[in-house]
Amino acid sequence: MAQGGKGRAMLSEQRRQSILSEVQRSGQVRTKDLSDGFGVSEVTVRSDLEILDRKGLLTKTRGGAVTRTTDSTTAAFARRMQTNLDAKMRIARAAVDLFEDNQSVIFDGGSTLMQVAMQLPPLSNVVVAATAMNIVQHLMHRPGLDVHMIGGRVYPDTVSTLITDADTALGGLVAHQVFVGAHAIDSSLDVVDVNEDMARTKRNLVRMARRVVLLADSSKWGVSGTSKAFSLSAVDVVITDDGLPGPMRSQLDRIGAKVIYA
Repeated sequence: MAQGGKGRAMLSEQRRQSILSEVQRSGQVRTKDLSDGFGVSEVTVRSDLEILDRKGLLTKTRGGAVTRTTDSTTAAFARRMQTNLDAKMRIARAAVDLFEDNQSVIFDGGSTLMQVAMQLPPLSNVVVAATAMNIVQHLMHRPGLDVHMIGGRVYPDTVSTLITDADTALGGLVAHQVFVGAHAIDSSLDVVDVNEDMARTKRNLVRMARRVVLLADSSKWGVSGTSKAFSLSAVDVVITDDGLPGPMRSQLDRIGAKVIYA
């Protein structure tokens, strides 16, 4: 009897170690995925996550867990990663289908773009340029990618760089595609941000690519912002989720961009 209990304890410890390894590898885990993967109940997984959280090894969130950090900026980003997570993951899955070998690609920062980086399939001979440090760190050891950090002043709230001069930021690079996120899209279908520095950076990113792909979950639409980044008329592809209200869909149909509902 005691031996059986010891065996179960070992299995539990091995499972928790596997959970911890996955959090450290990908930055986040979902309770349902872990439950399916280990063949145990979600109650058991939540118990595992609570134990690991108490030990200070990860941070338990609603629906899963993220990497433990004492840095407030990183912790805030981890919380944003969990907001509308299912929609962001679906949007990212649709976005990665647009990547091709032998291209140059620019990444904006943000939680949805981080999901794209995490779901990126194997690629060959692709130049990646990004403003976000966490995206660069995630991709820089991937085979087949030549990863560049776009230079500029660091914006602490997003741990990314602000581009003031598009012509010199990457030595005049004109990428095949830019994948850009949005703080919000207002009722005039303008991508807007919290300040002019952030808005200018997005505006410059759009100027650096031949094809513009906007990623924005349905919670971002119809929301005002203080500074206009660019109009949706500059966008070639919009990827959002199926929660977008009907009136906003009607407006999107008139802009001429390809719209993907993930």
